[in-house]
Amino acid sequence: MKNLKLLYCDHLNIIPGASFLTVDSETNKLYLATTDTVYGYDLNTFNKVFEVDLRKENLTPDGNLEIVGLQFMSGEEKLCVSLKHGDIILLSTFDCEVECVGTLDCELDSMFWSPDQEVVLFTTNVGTAVAMTHDFDPITEIEVGMDRFGEGEFVNVGWGKKETQFQGKAGKFVPGKEKKVEAGLVVDDGKMKVVWRADGQYFAISTIENGCRKIRVWNRDCVLQYTSENLNGLENSLAWKPSGSLIASTQMKAHRHDVVFFELNGLQHGEFTLNFERNSVNILKLEWNSDSSVLMVLAESRQGLDEESAVTYLQLWSSTNYHWTLKQSICFHEKVALACWDSENLFDLHVLMQNGSYHLYKWNWVIDCSSSDGGGGYNSSSSELVASNGSHVAVVDGSKVKLTPFKHMNVPPPMCAYQYKFNTNVKHLAFCESNLNSDSFITLTEDGSLFCFMKEGSYKDNNVDLKLVAAGGNGFKTTIDILSLSAKFSISQSLEHKVELSNLRHLLWVGEQTMVAASYSYTLKSDAICLFTLDFGNFTCMCKVIKAVSSNVVSMCSFKSGDTCVYVIAQMQDGKVFKYELSSLNCEALLDTQGSPVVLTTLCPYMSVCSFQHTQAADTTYALISRSAQKQLFLNNTVISRECTSYSIHDEYILYTTSSHKIICISRNSDISHYNKPTENPLPQQISCDISRSVERGSTIVTVTPNDTKVVLQMPRGNLELIHPRPLVISVVKRAINKFQYRDAFILMRKHRINMNLLYDHNPQQFNNKVEHFIEQLDSVDYLNLFLSELKDENFTETMYSQYYPNSSKMGNVLISNSFTPSKVNSVCDKVLSVLNAAQNGKHFLSILTAHVRKIEPEIKQALSKVRDQKKSLNSALVAEGLHHLHVMVEGRVLYRESLATYDLELALMVAQVSNDDPKEYMPFLNKLKQMDPDYRNYEIDMFLKNYSRALVNIAKCPDHFNECIALVKSHSLHREALKQFGKYTPQYKEISNLYAEFLVGKSRYEEAGIILARCDSHKRAIKCFTTACSWQHALNSATYLKYSKEDQTELAQNLSRALADKNRFLEAAHLLEHEASDVPSAIKALLKGRHWENALNVIRTHKQVDLIDTQVLPAIQDAMKENETSIKTYSEQFERYFNRLMVVREIKKQKQLQAMLYGGGEGDLESDIASDFGSTVTGSSHSSASSRASGRTAKSRRKQERKRFSLREGSRYEEEGLLQALREVVTNLSVLSTSIHSLLLHAALFYMDAEAESLQSLYDKTRSIVSKNITNIWVLPDSSEFNGTGPQSTVNSILSNRANVNNSEPGSFADLETFLPPKVDLNVKFGMHIYGK
Repeated sequence: MKNLKLLYCDHLNIIPGASFLTVDSETNKLYLATTDTVYGYDLNTFNKVFEVDLRKENLTPDGNLEIVGLQFMSGEEKLCVSLKHGDIILLSTFDCEVECVGTLDCELDSMFWSPDQEVVLFTTNVGTAVAMTHDFDPITEIEVGMDRFGEGEFVNVGWGKKETQFQGKAGKFVPGKEKKVEAGLVVDDGKMKVVWRADGQYFAISTIENGCRKIRVWNRDCVLQYTSENLNGLENSLAWKPSGSLIASTQMKAHRHDVVFFELNGLQHGEFTLNFERNSVNILKLEWNSDSSVLMVLAESRQGLDEESAVTYLQLWSSTNYHWTLKQSICFHEKVALACWDSENLFDLHVLMQNGSYHLYKWNWVIDCSSSDGGGGYNSSSSELVASNGSHVAVVDGSKVKLTPFKHMNVPPPMCAYQYKFNTNVKHLAFCESNLNSDSFITLTEDGSLFCFMKEGSYKDNNVDLKLVAAGGNGFKTTIDILSLSAKFSISQSLEHKVELSNLRHLLWVGEQTMVAASYSYTLKSDAICLFTLDFGNFTCMCKVIKAVSSNVVSMCSFKSGDTCVYVIAQMQDGKVFKYELSSLNCEALLDTQGSPVVLTTLCPYMSVCSFQHTQAADTTYALISRSAQKQLFLNNTVISRECTSYSIHDEYILYTTSSHKIICISRNSDISHYNKPTENPLPQQISCDISRSVERGSTIVTVTPNDTKVVLQMPRGNLELIHPRPLVISVVKRAINKFQYRDAFILMRKHRINMNLLYDHNPQQFNNKVEHFIEQLDSVDYLNLFLSELKDENFTETMYSQYYPNSSKMGNVLISNSFTPSKVNSVCDKVLSVLNAAQNGKHFLSILTAHVRKIEPEIKQALSKVRDQKKSLNSALVAEGLHHLHVMVEGRVLYRESLATYDLELALMVAQVSNDDPKEYMPFLNKLKQMDPDYRNYEIDMFLKNYSRALVNIAKCPDHFNECIALVKSHSLHREALKQFGKYTPQYKEISNLYAEFLVGKSRYEEAGIILARCDSHKRAIKCFTTACSWQHALNSATYLKYSKEDQTELAQNLSRALADKNRFLEAAHLLEHEASDVPSAIKALLKGRHWENALNVIRTHKQVDLIDTQVLPAIQDAMKENETSIKTYSEQFERYFNRLMVVREIKKQKQLQAMLYGGGEGDLESDIASDFGSTVTGSSHSSASSRASGRTAKSRRKQERKRFSLREGSRYEEEGLLQALREVVTNLSVLSTSIHSLLLHAALFYMDAEAESLQSLYDKTRSIVSKNITNIWVLPDSSEFNGTGPQSTVNSILSNRANVNNSEPGSFADLETFLPPKVDLNVKFGMHIYGK
């Protein structure tokens, strides 16, 4: 789908008669040779820098010589010149030194170097070829006319004779009728032609044998490989495709002139016909450019062979999908001495004329599209294109223009929708830049005619023929609007000799009556930008030169700012970019967003102006988008990609493909103000909202349909692929939703599988206000069901489609709520239900069911109730359809169970039938239910559904089945629910209460069981439960109801006191013994056992039983003092033992850490005291395995592991933590003793136990002092270096080892920091009695 566009052409006048040309691409110098002189020119300044006359070098005795070959030697800065008499010389380009490096003993005809310049072939006048190395050492002399095929000769495998095989068009072979090859050619110079393959491994030689040309292929070692088949009319032109696949030549046939192709093995493989009449031209040369994309054909007319009437044609052909098209044709009315492609620059074509003029043509591929410029992006500064834009793409094929509107059809090349044919070849083509006529285009032909095509054209011209191809015709209906010819102008009459028609390029149709172009003016001696005014009334064209420029114009584009102001952007060869305002013809440099001039560091044949409208900016920003042939994509002065292969501009995105086979979309709502960095800096951060997706290898963009989602890609072979990038789809969907076009948005989302939640999430407030409008627009039950089925409690603008909503909370005029209640699904379903229920028609019955079922907690019962309502209305068809629909949305078993829960057996039967289950599975059960009473049937249904609470309600209504009720309560613990179903004073209530009490006793909830029993007057059993629960007040209350005697009351109190004493509730036990049992001595014993000294003395005083002091109080005080003394000694011994061991453990740990820092060591060396110095270390994989095992531990094993952390086993990994935990417990317990000891000392002093009290106080003070002094030595926070392995003594090995140990350690391998903190006790507080030393 590409056309070949002329960027610019350089001109240079040199010495006439030059026949040889070679180029130094590194220094951009051109070297030419006449018969005896070599010239050099600098293509940057067009000055002659080199001239050597070989006649003055005494290379021949008489000074007469003839140059037959010229080649620049890369890397040596020398020219290799071959002379006809056999000399080979090297000519230095620095000092013009001439060196003869060899001489052949025969005359030379030509010289051919291999592409790598390692081998050279010299053809001689005796029909041989001499091969030499780079240093001109002979390799061999080739006898070209060998009478053999070569090493690759085909082998007959015995598959039959030729006469028994199908012969194609020639028909069956007839014995005696041999196929003859006609001898003789119309025109042939008779010279030997040589061509190398691009990799230098093979070369082909074309020679005349027996009056016919043959092509032979030789390898690099000069061994014959293949010989071509005999072809009648084969000519002398020869070219080898750089990709290595084909050898091209020309063939004159009886009715046409063809370019034929041969494979490496010499067999013909394809052909195409030149647009010349037979015997009208001589083919001078065939040559491919370096990437094999363009084939140059140089032909000379046979009509005029003299200098004045000579006509030479230069044609450029390209292949797409195996179809050859003529892309450009140049007609020279003079002889061309030489034409060749540049070896480095793909599309640089050197043309040397016989009269001494030199032309350097720079070409480039473009795509001519109605919605884009040559680079693939449309130039409109506005994002609003008319809907009539058909995205036409025009392809030039000689005198034909092939058109395809990709908005309506996707036709791959070489086909098209329709085509126009002209009398002469098409040179230029341009679409109108105006939005109103964006499909209109103009065509400039070789004869200077300018044709304008529009949708409503009515101009008649017999030289323009229309042919419908894929668009219809020939009896078929035309499916598209055909662009028709509306005017014809003669450009050649309007130029006024200021500019040359042949140099006209970069056509821009900026308005209906205005065209801009660039051309070289021989009068001005420079490029000029010309303005053409088209008069459609008189069909005249006026040309005016806007400005002559000092440099070549490389590319041009236009854009419109406002309603009337049209600008033309022109890029010069030096990288400067200028802006021309057409109305005032003012010229100024194009500025970027920072006010700096835009200067491109490399030539950019593709260029467009794009508008950016940032969401936070009020004004529109214009930026120049350009792409170089080196795949650099520029935004003004900034390179935003270095692998861009094509680009295009959509309404909301800039799309470009990359050499990594992706298509990237950049939002036009991005802020580009920070892109003011120079291009030589590294790439800046990506523009926001860039989204990419993979495409097929080598894909390039052909066109992007405005206001649509279509992107047409072309593969390297030429076939097309139509894709819909997700950003374009989302942008069209958002635009449709904003315009309340819900149906269009829905259909597009359904087609491209966009989640339907976006219909709501894009603008929840708008959707809530337009639910009724939304349902009316969809007007389809299936569409509405699909929308409801995809609803999720998730904001898809923040999750799945967040990249398409970068500023969703700041959308300006669109109110968007990105946060909604968790019941989004319920909210939408409720709103839809409110609209559908209000309509009260059966059209959306299925949607009503869907809305109920799609809620977070599916309302299946409500949906079934809707079906039951229709059943009552005798609408059997709707009932069946509804049940089928529910069966699709709800699992069959669930739906069947829910239908049973309605207790409607007919509905349940219909649901079961819809589910296609075996009737044997449900019919017996349903028949059995029909025979039962309603309440008992409902009970059976609930039991089947395992809805035991409802089953209890139903069975409670069946007095005859109370035993089943009791069984249900027992089996499913429904005691609470059962109590609600019966009266408080009924026998059923009492029985269930007894069952409930037994249940609570089984759960060890004795007090609650006693309450339940007391409520049903089972006080005797209640007392047992209260006694077990130590609830003595409730027990005494129940005893009151039983009217206990004094003895029974006393016995109950004693039982309760024993139970309380067992639970250390001595005060309550003493209260019962004193007041309920009247047993004072037992009450005092209980108080003394609980160390309640004051309460015991108070009871003695109240009951005046002082004798109990000597018998009970004093012995109890003495026993308590002994117990406390024993406990203090035990704590002291434990503290000393744990403290000493802790100091030893820390010293060992410190020594091992120091050793690890100095010498390095594994984690295993630090973990255990008993680990061997030569033991194995724990690897990272071991730790990983340990971590995996640890993650799968059970709760029991985790508790066991926690206990290991506080192990006191010597040498344990966690011994230090265990010692700290043990010391914490000792200190805490010792601190707790202070309160009880203080009370004990007070009462010991009261009864003159001074010696024992003083001893106890002294022992406790001493122990407290020792512990208090050592607390700071025990609980020391670990230094950070212990965790990260750093510190003044650390080495690289120790730090890395320590970090590896930390990373590989199990969770919990280090104790919490709380372990290293001291307990929250104060051992320095004043304690004791002054009488005993305080």
